[in-house]
Amino acid sequence: MRTPRPSARPAAALAAAACAAAVLLPSAAQAAPARHARGFDLRIATYNTCGHGCLPTKQECIDTIGRDCATKLAPWADGRAAKVADDIVRARAGVVVTQEIGNNPTPTQPGVDVESFRAPLTAAMRARGYAEAPADYAGTRNPWYGYPLKSGAGRFTYYDARRFSDKDERGRALPHDLLWLPDSTEIYGKTMTWNVLRERRTGIRFVVVDMHLEYRKNGATDPNGWTKNWDQVRYADAARTAQYLTRDNPSTRRLPIVFAGDMNSASKEDGASAYDAFADLGYADSFEAAPANRRANAEYASFNGGKIPLPKSEDKIDHIFVKAGTPVRQWTLVPQTTAQAGEPRDLLRSDHNLVNATVRIAGAGR
Repeated sequence: MRTPRPSARPAAALAAAACAAAVLLPSAAQAAPARHARGFDLRIATYNTCGHGCLPTKQECIDTIGRDCATKLAPWADGRAAKVADDIVRARAGVVVTQEIGNNPTPTQPGVDVESFRAPLTAAMRARGYAEAPADYAGTRNPWYGYPLKSGAGRFTYYDARRFSDKDERGRALPHDLLWLPDSTEIYGKTMTWNVLRERRTGIRFVVVDMHLEYRKNGATDPNGWTKNWDQVRYADAARTAQYLTRDNPSTRRLPIVFAGDMNSASKEDGASAYDAFADLGYADSFEAAPANRRANAEYASFNGGKIPLPKSEDKIDHIFVKAGTPVRQWTLVPQTTAQAGEPRDLLRSDHNLVNATVRIAGAGR
């Protein structure tokens, strides 16, 4: 056997080997697309908890929200908030957007304090490993008229603190803000909240938007004395929210965005539904995007209205919207109870059922 001779030009040989390796092994720059393609599955939930809207007695309802409550439930701070947190944990939600966690005081209800509703839920969520994403209601003023936000609060987002953070790798706060909605009927202002979050393992950033659209039915008159097609108002507010975050806001427009919350309508009408507003901007309902065999408890209405047994209906007013084409692994509605009889106070935590979906979040880490 012929023994190969050592190369007379080792430097050249090393250079040639390096060139060959460059062909076989991508450079750091070439490897970037693989990092960009990396992603994770996010289970996101929406839960209108009826914190300040389902109080134990008529008098407490009147004192807190200025009118009687349609549904009477157990006291919020005496255990109902903790049971709501248990619902979220059982659903294994990585992120949950909540609505009706209290409200800000108004001249007619000066004793209302959003903190008395937020604090018990936040404490219960922290005890279960979740953190509260920032929602800077305090001190905020209407951007057009300058008056302080006095109602329209109560939307708070929570996330599994082991997996996610509202801060960057250096501990600096990630972008977040309130989005004012001038078409809504809240006489003292209505807002949506949005937060950029970071997945700790991949570093991928994404946006979660917590929404609660106008609840009035068409033909109703609001405290301003307006009588409107409120479905058109819901369309306008959903469109404004989606357009701002997907097109106009430099902090969010290049990131994956999930819009979730109580849209207060099951309509899909053109120009008169949140569903159509998101569809117009290229977003899909996670229920429809999920495989048909991976939709659980779709026979129930998402708004249960405090009724026992829980009402069944194809209509859903609680939605999760994702960019069209985003893989959605599953969609689940979690019934508050399967009991056929009993007192709502004993069986329910809210007049809504929690809805969650597992969606694929893809993007570049930072």
